[in-house]
Amino acid sequence: MKTKSLFSATFCAAIAVALATATLAAPAPFVLAEGGQSRAVIVVDKALTNACRTAAFELAKYLGKVSGSSFLVADKPVPGFRTIRVGSPYKASKPDEICIRVADANTLEVTGNGPRGTLYAAYDLIESFGVVFCAPEYEYVPTTNLLEVAGDYSKVDAPVFEWRSAWGELNNNFEFACKNRIHPGSGCARWPELGGRLPYNISQTLPGQYISGRKYFKDHPDWFAYRRSAGERRPNWVCASNEEMYETLFREVEEFIQKNPGRQVALGVSDGARMCECDKCLALSARYPDVNGAHNQYIQQLEIVNRVARHFAKKYPGVRFNFLCYGDAMPTNPDFKLEPNAGAGCAELWRNHCLSADNNERSDSALGQLCRLSPPGNGVYVWDYLANYANYMIPFPNHNILGQTLRYYDRLGVRGVDSQTAYGIISDMSTLNFWLFGKLHWNPYQDDRALASKYVRAAYGKGAPYIEEYLDVLEHARLRQRHTWFGCYVTGADHYLTPEDSVRILKLFDQADGATRGTPNRLLVRRAKIGTLLNAIFQYNDMVEPAARMKYKLRPLAELREEWKQICFDSSNYYGGSAYAENPWTFGKWGQWTEAIVTNAPIAAAAVKPPAHSCVVIPAAKMTGGSKMTLQRDPAGFDFARIKVSLTNDVNDLWMNPSYGEAGHTVTADEAGEWYVFATVRVATTVPRDQAACYFGIYRTIVANGIGLGRGEVADMPVAAWGGETDWRTLCLGKRKLCEGARVWVMNGILHPVDHVDVKGFTFVAPEIVEKASAQEADAKPRTIVIDAPKFDRDKNVRVETDKIDNFKYARSTPSTTAPGTDSTLQPFNPSTPITYTVKPAEAGRWHVLLRTRIGAAVALDQDAALATITAPPGGAENGAPGTVARAHVTGSLGDEAWQIVSLGVVDLAPGMKINLIPVGSDTNAPPRFTDIQFISLIDPAYIGKTQNVAP
Repeated sequence: MKTKSLFSATFCAAIAVALATATLAAPAPFVLAEGGQSRAVIVVDKALTNACRTAAFELAKYLGKVSGSSFLVADKPVPGFRTIRVGSPYKASKPDEICIRVADANTLEVTGNGPRGTLYAAYDLIESFGVVFCAPEYEYVPTTNLLEVAGDYSKVDAPVFEWRSAWGELNNNFEFACKNRIHPGSGCARWPELGGRLPYNISQTLPGQYISGRKYFKDHPDWFAYRRSAGERRPNWVCASNEEMYETLFREVEEFIQKNPGRQVALGVSDGARMCECDKCLALSARYPDVNGAHNQYIQQLEIVNRVARHFAKKYPGVRFNFLCYGDAMPTNPDFKLEPNAGAGCAELWRNHCLSADNNERSDSALGQLCRLSPPGNGVYVWDYLANYANYMIPFPNHNILGQTLRYYDRLGVRGVDSQTAYGIISDMSTLNFWLFGKLHWNPYQDDRALASKYVRAAYGKGAPYIEEYLDVLEHARLRQRHTWFGCYVTGADHYLTPEDSVRILKLFDQADGATRGTPNRLLVRRAKIGTLLNAIFQYNDMVEPAARMKYKLRPLAELREEWKQICFDSSNYYGGSAYAENPWTFGKWGQWTEAIVTNAPIAAAAVKPPAHSCVVIPAAKMTGGSKMTLQRDPAGFDFARIKVSLTNDVNDLWMNPSYGEAGHTVTADEAGEWYVFATVRVATTVPRDQAACYFGIYRTIVANGIGLGRGEVADMPVAAWGGETDWRTLCLGKRKLCEGARVWVMNGILHPVDHVDVKGFTFVAPEIVEKASAQEADAKPRTIVIDAPKFDRDKNVRVETDKIDNFKYARSTPSTTAPGTDSTLQPFNPSTPITYTVKPAEAGRWHVLLRTRIGAAVALDQDAALATITAPPGGAENGAPGTVARAHVTGSLGDEAWQIVSLGVVDLAPGMKINLIPVGSDTNAPPRFTDIQFISLIDPAYIGKTQNVAP
């Protein structure tokens, strides 16, 4: 059957002519090389800088490698050849801007903003042909018989962040840093060729360089900060009210300006500095209280930078004066402003280092407020941290957080990022992280995971599949359990890498090592293997049993240590003692630790003492705490610990100070073991939503096969609170190893005034009690009922999936995106399909109800990502009326899609009741991308309500 065209013949003919005309009008490709012969000459003016000439010779080298031909560098065009003109005059609008364009049929211009922009443009063009600058010693260069760009090729691009610097050995390699468009270390002698030293400056210079304690403290102690509790002056900060101090500061700063024209002036604090607590300085913070009434002593930093900025504004109008915030809450009083020539840097140190910066609940009060305070044009600089300083080598799963972090910085208006990274080239995945740093600081809106995959394939060759799987295991470990603390000062990885993980990644690197034998990729594979080997040395005893179960031949511990040492001291990897950790700076202590582990730890698995209890209850009466903890009696007849802290005019260290605002318990020898760790708390916040009214966490010794490596934080939960909700609730830190001496604690928050934080008790429950159903004896209540995902109620938007690494099943709800009426067989759009389970008659009774859930929140720090409820059907509760009998907020955060245990408390379950997890999203336009439950656990509250002196 013939069909009639919807368009007339005349219309179709016109379209055909238009298409043909457009095709004919398209310029021919600009051919650079063909068949192993160059078709263009690289031209650079003799008068241009050495950097531009370097750009020309780099183009010649790499275009030749890609095409198999030789490119001439000349000072003028050559007849018969096209021209690649390097360093053409170009008027840029942004720092480091690049411009690559076909100017005419015979000329390709490669230029940019000054010599730096021109050099970056050359490397951009080189990379456009598939070259990947993987490491100082290795680069991936594909080859082709036809090297060309589109005839109308035109690329003008500039970095999102004008300052992009990463501390460490790789950044100090001038050529490698330039290839990745990262600003090299400031000490490099070649900076003049690239346009001179960068102006940016947020150094810690106020008490270190200008008002130096070494120089002035003896004769002028009153110029320095007064500490009220000790009744003494300290030289690591100044008195912001001392006029004599200012006169000397003005003189010292002017000397710096004259010696460093074009350089910004930094007035940063020293590490560990405390603000001055003299009467005048305390009066300053009282004069400008925050909007919540708090007296913010950090206003001293802004006061000093304003004084200096005003003093020099007329004489040096082009100089910017910066102070440095060390993650502390910045003043919010609307009457206090920064001067137009003042600026700020913010050190984003105190955050969980394997979560993106917008997952830091304190970031908005520091960095966010600084961005709001900053004068127009004076965007904030970030002093960022991308390392675990106690151990640069250990596997550290932060390779997936950089893109989200930088997108957050860009949204805030941050202008530059100076990052303190893992120093050594032997740090975990050092070259991958450096390469990603360059790509994402230039443009954070790229697909960071696709970028990482591109690098891995280029750098590791035949070993790439194994390295990609290694990164997947690290990412899985990062998201296995929410509220795990990943550093930045944690020596080992056994609190997030399981023994099975450790076996798996060691095997992967063995495979990658073998696959790349005889290839140049092996150097990078073996360098990347260092962290996995060190982790295996630390966890060796725990790996013996799973290695046998996984059919992996685990080599002797001494052999693993010897391989680790050989790679570390390979001349291509070893650059100095600072490669291992921030402190100690040398190999000495690492050598002692690993030697002790090999000497003292047996090859066979260590005998594990069976647990003495299946449940341990720590009532308030057994707790100890800081000076702000008191023991009180509830009218219901039990004791509780209360923490009551004022944010107003309290000169104590408020933040994470165990001697101040803490209630906790130190684990005894017979309480040690692996536990689900719970706390029962109630919080009275004074604001509608408080993202961290208090914190619940764990400090413990990091143990490597019986050798203590120092105390570290391994878990930390910011406890959200809602105004008017002051009921007791149970929190869970998940499954944690507690050794003798570990400290389980609750501490006060500092974001908002909180009337009180109460702690009823801590409970440690054996994993078997939470995860495994107990046998039901005749006429006896089971200890635990576990309901796995396949047993949940079925919904078209809920499916059962299998975890790819830990191999358990879970239910997942995802929003339906089908518009109503488009297909009667499909669900209409529903952003909040709950996962539900209907209680069966055999499950009726009084239970403590737990859910193991994971929320794919669409925004960071979503306090209402989901809602867990228990609902009764008609006739099931409240005298026959349906209703909600229990509810709990479930928080989530974009970039922190980790599993967590949520408690619905103790509930009398009846047949027909439903246990629900409902996706919500505090932003109604951004419901969770997914909502998961692995299991529902019903535990007898009488059983876990007291210490059980029997093994589970």
